[in-house]
Amino acid sequence: MSQKIAKERIRILFDEANNRPEKAERYFKLAEKIGMKSQISIPSDLKKQYCSNCYASWKLSENCRVRVNSKKGYVNYTCRDCGSVERYGYK
Repeated sequence: MSQKIAKERIRILFDEANNRPEKAERYFKLAEKIGMKSQISIPSDLKKQYCSNCYASWKLSENCRVRVNSKKGYVNYTCRDCGSVERYGYK
């Protein structure tokens, strides 16, 4: 599978996950598998939409807590479903 086609399919799966939240977990897993098979990473703007541990779709202040550490230059996303913490840099 070409990398260009894989990126398109990943974006389509994320769009479908936004439209059908009951199937979001399945679509996130499929997108991750496509990325692994074609050896590409999921774009960072899409990666911040779900928990990589439990595949829950993040909705701010419902099941996700966001904290900014301006001194060290990163943002913490904490999943309230499973408790995992993901850290993304912004500097």
